[in-house]
Amino acid sequence: MVTMQPDYSRQLLLKEIGAAGQAKLSQSRVLIVGAGGLGSPVLQYLAGAGVGHLSIVDADTLDPSNLHRQPIYDLADVGKSKVDLAGVAVRAINPSVVVQTHRVRFAAGNAVELVQAHDVVVDCSDNFRTKFLINDAAVLARRPAVFASVYQYEGQLQVYKPDPAHACLRCLWPDATADGVVGNCAEAGVLGPVPGAFGSIQALLTLKILLGVPGQLGGELMLLDFMNFSSVKLKAPRRVACVAPACALIHGIARDDEDLELELPSLAAASAQGLDLIDVRTDEEVATQPAPVPVRHIAMPMLLANPAQLSPAGHYLLLCASGKRSLATARELRKRGLTVRSLAGGLQNLRG
Repeated sequence: MVTMQPDYSRQLLLKEIGAAGQAKLSQSRVLIVGAGGLGSPVLQYLAGAGVGHLSIVDADTLDPSNLHRQPIYDLADVGKSKVDLAGVAVRAINPSVVVQTHRVRFAAGNAVELVQAHDVVVDCSDNFRTKFLINDAAVLARRPAVFASVYQYEGQLQVYKPDPAHACLRCLWPDATADGVVGNCAEAGVLGPVPGAFGSIQALLTLKILLGVPGQLGGELMLLDFMNFSSVKLKAPRRVACVAPACALIHGIARDDEDLELELPSLAAASAQGLDLIDVRTDEEVATQPAPVPVRHIAMPMLLANPAQLSPAGHYLLLCASGKRSLATARELRKRGLTVRSLAGGLQNLRG
């Protein structure tokens, strides 16, 4: 049986690539954090272009709601590990690509080591905490990073490189935005092609960085609105106090909160431990898919706006669909002195 080999003839015709550029791509290593709406096109285009080594980090399992914006997956694979499925998809596109999968959260304990082992890191995450962790790890490891954020029909792109022309996220936002202040896809909604378009541009920027092609958003923030097809590029200079490649605000990786998540087989197990259950999903989510047992419902924005709704003497377990919003909420409430934990993996991860 003859094994098909990838054909790069169309991009080899480009004077910026040619045989030398293709050889460079084949020796390149790229880390993709998140295998969702942004990560799907990033993986497809980098694999198709012949980037030699792709590492994928994602701890989630595939949910039916993912499919309209994550076309590398199939309905039959719902419930399976996304990172394992993504690895299979990449190998199907280009068997010559070495794929390394990490079914873990991108966290303080592994961030710098993962980033340091690659030439570029691509932020395809869906929460601010991870984005800023990627940023800080890229600065400390002195590696380029390609960022994208999506909100409904719009989003933004930014590139960090360890040189004077490129600002990092903290040059623009010294303190990471708290998750929950701006809704992610699960909360605010999104039309599938929107993250697909942003992920495609991330793939293009990554290839430009690897090949040394001009136009890498140096000192710029690119805003795209697909509702009216408007685009704006804003100046985003490095902070005056920063001397490349160092950052005046980043001196290390902050440790993850200990004991913040709790893994349980069922909500009955939480009640047995004396935990009060708080569902932080939206009213619409609760109405459409109620929790399997009676729980108190306080939507995330309402709880963050008024934490006094919870007693300082109580012990609480916060719930949401996937565990991301409840984790962000628990992190903020702990700062207020409340005893809270988050259900790891959310309601979708319960076995009964």
